[in-house]
Amino acid sequence: MNKKGFTLIEILVVVSIIGILATIVIVSVSSARVKGRDSRRISDLNQIQNAIWLHYDNTGAMPINRNPGFGYCDTQANFLQELIDEEYISVTPKDPSSPSRSYCYYDYGPGNTIGALIVVSLEAAQDSTTGIPPSCRPWPPAVNWCNQSSNKYYCLCNPY
Repeated sequence: MNKKGFTLIEILVVVSIIGILATIVIVSVSSARVKGRDSRRISDLNQIQNAIWLHYDNTGAMPINRNPGFGYCDTQANFLQELIDEEYISVTPKDPSSPSRSYCYYDYGPGNTIGALIVVSLEAAQDSTTGIPPSCRPWPPAVNWCNQSSNKYYCLCNPY
């Protein structure tokens, strides 16, 4: 008697292998999405930095610090509005995943190593005290944004 077909064990093994492979693919895709969002954040910060320097070259001043004593972020309506008005950037960059992560700016003034600071918190990056190069970390731990505590900040200092 010659039966054709698969046994229950063979089918279960194949289904298990497919399940494991599907899990691996889903995890890889999820990880790639997170890294992609971080790349977008870094690219947005570089775009903002270029626009800040164009503004500075044309006006001799950094964008207005609209929240004196504090930084201000893209969740506020006037975030780097001069850069949009002068067409250095077309729209205010927004975080690709969540409003809880935002791009922030603060002008510490001329003549120091910080200048105009822009910052965003990354998702996939390892916590670091120095950040991903060329990130700057001007303060000792627990002092301010971009301090040397272990965190995921990506900061760009723009001394002038």
